[in-house]
Amino acid sequence: MDRLSDLLSGEFTKKSLRGIYISTIIVVALLAVIILLTGLKSMSVQASATNVGLIINGDMTENGWNWQSIQGLLLAESEFGVIGTVYTSTDPSEIEPDVQQCALDGNDLCIGVSFMTTEAISNSAPVFTNTKFTNIDGWYENYPPNLRAVGFSSQDVGYLAGTLAALMSQSDTIGAVCGMEIPPVIAFTEGYSNGAHCANPAVTTIISYTDTFVDPELGAQLARDMIAQGTDVVFGVGGLTGDGAILTATQSGVWAIGVDTDQYFTLFMSGTVPGSNYLLTSAMKRLDNVVFLTISDVVSGMFTPGIVWYGLEEDAMGLAPFHETDASIPLDVRTKLERVRRAIIGGIVDPSDEPCLVIYQQYLPLTNR
Repeated sequence: MDRLSDLLSGEFTKKSLRGIYISTIIVVALLAVIILLTGLKSMSVQASATNVGLIINGDMTENGWNWQSIQGLLLAESEFGVIGTVYTSTDPSEIEPDVQQCALDGNDLCIGVSFMTTEAISNSAPVFTNTKFTNIDGWYENYPPNLRAVGFSSQDVGYLAGTLAALMSQSDTIGAVCGMEIPPVIAFTEGYSNGAHCANPAVTTIISYTDTFVDPELGAQLARDMIAQGTDVVFGVGGLTGDGAILTATQSGVWAIGVDTDQYFTLFMSGTVPGSNYLLTSAMKRLDNVVFLTISDVVSGMFTPGIVWYGLEEDAMGLAPFHETDASIPLDVRTKLERVRRAIIGGIVDPSDEPCLVIYQQYLPLTNR
């Protein structure tokens, strides 16, 4: 009654106010803990119920494209508790049955690793509407609600490769031996050319498209032709065709840059193949991180249809370590590469354009801070 009288008469003491204030904080804190635990439990239940299928066609070379994608799945299993299944084949005719089986097995998400799965996923997505599908490195004109494509901002890492090539060239002539003239390859090579020209306006870039990814001898011949014209850095952007160019360049004592994976491992077999001491780096696509990010979106309920682009900022692309050529890369070259990388991530440099001097005036002061 005394407390009630105090309240009614307006004579509530500071001590009483302090007691109510502390009690309120405790209640709010307890509610926050309950909400957090409920959310974590909900996410855990959702993750444990998520089944993911990975459709792979081709070999399983360690550190290669397919091997990387499996590392992403394994990480998601560890982080989210998802249940993963890998569907492998070596015959392209087996891809579509594998995609269908992935859906029939009740997987919540089926991921096709490479453009080779593009058609099979396009055919299956409208049929298995309760399954989410993702195609890595492919694209579509139309996207039903359960279909996503993952694209790489290849121009970003191509720009870095071109910057390195121009800074390492002694002849001011660099080259690129490419496969088919399709968007992902074009993005690599245009970024390469722009990055080189912005690093050294005097550089000449020779670009050769071959319309094939499976002709290493053609790639080798084009590399020899470029070397005869004074090229002293060769970028191979064309599957086996590009591999032929890289091997010929490096074994001729000319710098080379690989693509897609860290080719010190996948082409030079950790330095056991001659020429590894002339491989500067590789313009990598990080399949492990892209697979993990895609699964994360499904687990968190953030999956959306359409195309999603990943690049340097998401660590989905980047230059591989220098390996045996590490001692040959001057400190000032490393510094400039890091400045360019940060400028691309910050949106100051657009690798698709060729702004050169304007870019340098903007991003060099910024990245020196």
